[in-house]
Amino acid sequence: MLFAESLTGIILIISGVLVKKYPNLIAGYNTLSEAEKKKIDIKHLSGFMRNCLIIIGAVSIIVTIALYFIGVKNAYRFMVTTGIVVIGLIYMLAQGTTKKYDF
Repeated sequence: MLFAESLTGIILIISGVLVKKYPNLIAGYNTLSEAEKKKIDIKHLSGFMRNCLIIIGAVSIIVTIALYFIGVKNAYRFMVTTGIVVIGLIYMLAQGTTKKYDF
């Protein structure tokens, strides 16, 4: 179970790096018309998403490993890791859809 929880964090970190390099990976951005894409500050939005995904992944890995060495049961570690990911993604979604990334 420790492997799966750590793998989730690694996938989030890799996704963060890829989102910055390939902004078309952002859901919905690749389906926008060119005129709508020009209205979005993709440099800052992709940077914000990269930072969020890397932080969520790193915190997930650190907390999982710390709870493993403390001796917390698998089910509780899984719930904590899932909570970190869900709360982090909700924050990223809420902040990413604000008007501050529009021109």
